[in-house]
Amino acid sequence: MILRRLGEAIAEQNWFIVLIEVLVVVVGIFIGLQVDDWNEARQNRIDGRQFLQRLHGDLLLADKLSSRVRERRLDRLQTVIVASDVLFNRAGRDILTEEECIAIAGTSFFNINAPSLSSLDELIGTGRMEIIQDAELRTALVGLQQTRAALAAMIAVQSGSSNFTSLPSSYPELIELTAYYDSEVGEIRTRPQCDLAKMRANRTFLNKFSINADGYDADLRDGLAPWSAQFDRLHQLVDDALGLDHRVEGNQ
Repeated sequence: MILRRLGEAIAEQNWFIVLIEVLVVVVGIFIGLQVDDWNEARQNRIDGRQFLQRLHGDLLLADKLSSRVRERRLDRLQTVIVASDVLFNRAGRDILTEEECIAIAGTSFFNINAPSLSSLDELIGTGRMEIIQDAELRTALVGLQQTRAALAAMIAVQSGSSNFTSLPSSYPELIELTAYYDSEVGEIRTRPQCDLAKMRANRTFLNKFSINADGYDADLRDGLAPWSAQFDRLHQLVDDALGLDHRVEGNQ
Protein backbone atom coordinates (compact mmCIF):
# COMPACT_ATOMS: atom_id res chain seq x y z
CA MET A 1 0.00 0.00 0.00
CA ILE A 2 2.75 2.42 0.99
CA LEU A 3 4.86 1.42 -1.99
CA ARG A 4 1.89 2.06 -4.34
CA ARG A 5 1.28 5.53 -2.89
CA LEU A 6 5.01 6.26 -3.01
CA GLY A 7 5.14 5.23 -6.67
CA GLU A 8 2.15 7.41 -7.53
CA ALA A 9 3.65 10.41 -5.70
CA ILE A 10 6.95 10.01 -7.54
CA ALA A 11 5.13 9.73 -10.89
CA GLU A 12 3.21 12.93 -10.08
CA GLN A 13 6.45 14.53 -8.75
CA ASN A 14 4.64 15.29 -5.48
CA TRP A 15 7.82 15.48 -3.42
CA PHE A 16 6.07 16.40 -0.19
CA ILE A 17 4.07 13.18 -0.28
CA VAL A 18 7.24 11.28 -1.23
CA LEU A 19 8.99 12.72 1.83
CA ILE A 20 6.08 11.83 4.12
CA GLU A 21 5.87 8.26 2.82
CA VAL A 22 9.65 7.78 3.18
CA LEU A 23 9.52 9.11 6.72
CA VAL A 24 6.68 6.72 7.54
CA VAL A 25 8.74 3.80 6.25
CA VAL A 26 11.87 4.88 8.12
CA VAL A 27 10.02 5.50 11.38
CA GLY A 28 8.23 2.17 11.03
CA ILE A 29 11.53 0.34 10.55
CA PHE A 30 13.09 2.21 13.49
CA ILE A 31 10.20 1.36 15.81
CA GLY A 32 10.29 -2.26 14.66
CA LEU A 33 14.01 -2.49 15.40
CA GLN A 34 13.51 -0.89 18.82
CA VAL A 35 10.77 -3.35 19.66
CA ASP A 36 13.01 -6.24 18.57
CA ASP A 37 15.86 -4.88 20.70
CA TRP A 38 13.53 -4.47 23.69
CA ASN A 39 12.19 -8.00 23.28
CA GLU A 40 15.74 -9.39 22.93
CA ALA A 41 16.92 -7.50 26.03
CA ARG A 42 13.89 -8.71 27.98
CA GLN A 43 14.49 -12.31 26.88
CA ASN A 44 18.18 -12.01 27.77
CA ARG A 45 17.24 -10.87 31.28
CA ILE A 46 14.90 -13.84 31.65
CA ASP A 47 17.48 -16.26 30.25
CA GLY A 48 20.21 -14.69 32.41
CA ARG A 49 18.18 -15.20 35.56
CA GLN A 50 17.38 -18.80 34.64
CA PHE A 51 21.06 -19.43 33.86
CA LEU A 52 22.13 -18.09 37.26
CA GLN A 53 19.62 -20.35 38.99
CA ARG A 54 20.97 -23.38 37.10
CA LEU A 55 24.54 -22.27 37.72
CA HIS A 56 23.86 -21.94 41.43
CA GLY A 57 22.66 -25.54 41.54
CA ASP A 58 25.81 -26.65 39.70
CA LEU A 59 27.98 -24.68 42.15
CA LEU A 60 26.32 -26.30 45.15
CA LEU A 61 26.88 -29.77 43.68
CA ALA A 62 30.49 -29.01 42.70
CA ASP A 63 31.17 -27.65 46.18
CA LYS A 64 29.71 -30.78 47.76
CA LEU A 65 31.87 -33.00 45.54
CA SER A 66 35.12 -31.12 46.07
CA SER A 67 35.06 -29.20 49.35
CA ARG A 68 36.16 -32.02 51.68
CA VAL A 69 39.39 -32.85 49.84
CA ARG A 70 39.91 -29.29 48.65
CA GLU A 71 39.90 -27.85 52.17
CA ARG A 72 42.05 -30.70 53.46
CA ARG A 73 44.71 -30.15 50.79
CA LEU A 74 44.80 -26.38 51.24
CA ASP A 75 45.06 -26.66 55.01
CA ARG A 76 47.81 -29.27 54.73
CA LEU A 77 50.29 -27.04 52.88
CA GLN A 78 51.29 -25.19 56.04
CA THR A 79 51.71 -28.54 57.81
CA VAL A 80 54.01 -29.74 55.01
CA ILE A 81 56.12 -26.61 55.54
CA VAL A 82 56.39 -27.20 59.30
CA ALA A 83 57.05 -30.93 58.80
CA SER A 84 59.84 -30.05 56.40
CA ASP A 85 61.46 -27.88 59.07
CA VAL A 86 61.24 -30.72 61.58
CA LEU A 87 62.56 -33.27 59.10
CA PHE A 88 65.59 -31.15 58.25
CA ASN A 89 66.18 -30.25 61.91
CA ARG A 90 65.26 -26.57 61.57
CA ALA A 91 62.38 -26.58 64.06
CA GLY A 92 64.33 -27.37 67.25
CA ARG A 93 62.42 -30.60 68.03
CA ASP A 94 62.82 -34.29 67.36
CA ILE A 95 59.17 -35.37 67.21
CA LEU A 96 56.72 -35.30 64.32
CA THR A 97 53.06 -34.82 65.17
CA GLU A 98 50.52 -37.18 63.61
CA GLU A 99 49.35 -34.41 61.25
CA GLU A 100 52.93 -33.72 60.17
CA CYS A 101 53.48 -37.40 59.52
CA ILE A 102 50.26 -37.48 57.47
CA ALA A 103 51.45 -34.44 55.53
CA ILE A 104 54.79 -36.07 54.69
CA ALA A 105 53.08 -39.28 53.59
CA GLY A 106 50.64 -37.42 51.36
CA THR A 107 53.02 -35.16 49.45
CA SER A 108 52.63 -37.21 46.27
CA PHE A 109 48.83 -36.78 46.18
CA PHE A 110 48.02 -34.24 43.48
CA ASN A 111 44.71 -35.41 42.03
CA ILE A 112 41.53 -33.65 43.17
CA ASN A 113 37.98 -33.51 41.90
CA ALA A 114 37.40 -30.12 40.23
CA PRO A 115 33.93 -30.65 38.71
CA SER A 116 32.88 -28.83 35.58
CA LEU A 117 29.70 -26.73 35.62
CA SER A 118 27.36 -28.02 32.92
CA SER A 119 25.37 -24.78 32.77
CA LEU A 120 28.54 -22.75 32.20
CA ASP A 121 29.84 -25.19 29.58
CA GLU A 122 26.52 -24.90 27.75
CA LEU A 123 26.53 -21.10 27.94
CA ILE A 124 30.03 -20.84 26.51
CA GLY A 125 29.32 -23.51 23.90
CA THR A 126 26.28 -21.64 22.60
CA GLY A 127 28.09 -18.29 22.62
CA ARG A 128 25.48 -16.54 24.76
CA MET A 129 27.67 -14.80 27.31
CA GLU A 130 25.77 -11.57 26.51
CA ILE A 131 22.88 -12.70 28.72
CA ILE A 132 25.16 -12.07 31.73
CA GLN A 133 24.88 -8.31 32.07
CA ASP A 134 27.14 -7.94 35.12
CA ALA A 135 30.71 -7.43 33.85
CA GLU A 136 32.28 -8.67 37.11
CA LEU A 137 30.24 -11.85 36.95
CA ARG A 138 31.22 -12.46 33.31
CA THR A 139 34.88 -12.01 34.24
CA ALA A 140 34.48 -14.44 37.14
CA LEU A 141 32.90 -17.05 34.85
CA VAL A 142 35.79 -16.85 32.40
CA GLY A 143 38.29 -16.83 35.27
CA LEU A 144 36.85 -20.05 36.69
CA GLN A 145 37.19 -21.79 33.34
CA GLN A 146 40.81 -20.63 33.04
CA THR A 147 41.86 -21.63 36.57
CA ARG A 148 40.12 -25.00 36.24
CA ALA A 149 41.96 -25.66 32.97
CA ALA A 150 45.27 -24.69 34.61
CA LEU A 151 44.58 -27.00 37.57
CA ALA A 152 43.66 -29.92 35.29
CA ALA A 153 46.82 -29.43 33.23
CA MET A 154 48.99 -29.33 36.36
CA ILE A 155 47.37 -32.46 37.80
CA ALA A 156 47.89 -34.30 34.51
CA VAL A 157 51.57 -33.36 34.36
CA GLN A 158 52.39 -34.08 37.99
CA SER A 159 50.31 -37.26 38.30
CA GLY A 160 51.98 -38.66 35.20
CA SER A 161 55.50 -37.68 36.22
CA SER A 162 57.99 -40.20 37.54
CA ASN A 163 59.67 -37.46 39.57
CA PHE A 164 57.19 -37.77 42.43
CA THR A 165 57.22 -40.74 44.79
CA SER A 166 54.65 -42.39 47.01
CA LEU A 167 56.80 -42.29 50.13
CA PRO A 168 54.85 -44.89 52.18
CA SER A 169 55.06 -47.38 49.28
CA SER A 170 58.75 -46.75 48.60
CA TYR A 171 59.84 -46.51 52.24
CA PRO A 172 57.55 -48.76 54.35
CA GLU A 173 60.30 -49.04 56.97
CA LEU A 174 60.09 -45.26 57.49
CA ILE A 175 56.33 -44.74 57.16
CA GLU A 176 53.91 -47.40 58.37
CA LEU A 177 50.24 -47.06 57.38
CA THR A 178 47.24 -48.35 59.29
CA ALA A 179 43.73 -48.19 57.81
CA TYR A 180 40.88 -47.13 60.08
CA TYR A 181 37.33 -45.82 59.84
CA ASP A 182 36.94 -42.16 60.78
CA SER A 183 33.38 -41.90 62.08
CA GLU A 184 33.54 -38.09 62.29
CA VAL A 185 33.92 -37.67 58.52
CA GLY A 186 32.40 -41.03 57.58
CA GLU A 187 35.29 -42.42 55.55
CA ILE A 188 38.13 -44.93 55.69
CA ARG A 189 41.46 -43.18 56.19
CA THR A 190 45.07 -44.15 56.84
CA ARG A 191 47.00 -43.33 59.99
CA PRO A 192 50.76 -43.19 59.30
CA GLN A 193 53.54 -43.70 61.82
CA CYS A 194 56.81 -42.00 60.94
CA ASP A 195 60.31 -42.92 62.13
CA LEU A 196 61.89 -39.47 62.19
CA ALA A 197 65.40 -40.63 63.11
CA LYS A 198 65.55 -43.07 60.19
CA MET A 199 64.07 -40.48 57.85
CA ARG A 200 66.79 -38.01 58.75
CA ALA A 201 69.47 -40.64 58.19
CA ASN A 202 68.19 -41.62 54.74
CA ARG A 203 69.50 -39.14 52.15
CA THR A 204 67.54 -40.69 49.30
CA PHE A 205 64.32 -40.37 51.27
CA LEU A 206 65.08 -36.73 52.09
CA ASN A 207 65.75 -35.97 48.44
CA LYS A 208 62.52 -37.59 47.29
CA PHE A 209 60.52 -35.88 50.01
CA SER A 210 62.00 -32.53 48.93
CA ILE A 211 60.93 -33.13 45.32
CA ASN A 212 57.45 -34.14 46.49
CA ALA A 213 57.13 -31.11 48.76
CA ASP A 214 58.17 -28.74 45.98
CA GLY A 215 55.60 -30.29 43.63
CA TYR A 216 52.90 -30.23 46.30
CA ASP A 217 53.56 -26.56 46.96
CA ALA A 218 53.43 -25.74 43.23
CA ASP A 219 50.25 -27.77 42.78
CA LEU A 220 48.46 -25.89 45.53
CA ARG A 221 49.79 -22.38 44.95
CA ASP A 222 49.55 -22.39 41.15
CA GLY A 223 46.69 -24.83 40.63
CA LEU A 224 44.32 -25.65 43.48
CA ALA A 225 44.45 -22.37 45.42
CA PRO A 226 43.66 -20.09 42.41
CA TRP A 227 40.82 -22.36 41.26
CA SER A 228 39.43 -22.65 44.80
CA ALA A 229 39.51 -18.88 45.32
CA GLN A 230 37.88 -18.26 41.93
CA PHE A 231 35.22 -20.88 42.64
CA ASP A 232 34.33 -19.28 45.97
CA ARG A 233 34.34 -15.80 44.39
CA LEU A 234 31.98 -16.88 41.62
CA HIS A 235 29.68 -18.59 44.11
CA GLN A 236 29.48 -15.38 46.14
CA LEU A 237 28.72 -13.27 43.05
CA VAL A 238 25.95 -15.66 41.99
CA ASP A 239 24.51 -15.60 45.52
CA ASP A 240 24.52 -11.79 45.44
CA ALA A 241 22.85 -11.70 42.03
CA LEU A 242 20.11 -14.09 43.22
CA GLY A 243 19.77 -12.46 46.64
CA LEU A 244 20.85 -15.59 48.50
CA ASP A 245 22.64 -15.82 51.85
CA HIS A 246 23.67 -19.34 52.84
CA ARG A 247 24.61 -18.18 56.34
CA VAL A 248 21.03 -17.13 56.95
CA GLU A 249 19.73 -20.35 55.38
CA GLY A 250 22.01 -22.40 57.62
CA ASN A 251 20.65 -20.71 60.75
CA GLN A 252 17.01 -21.34 59.88
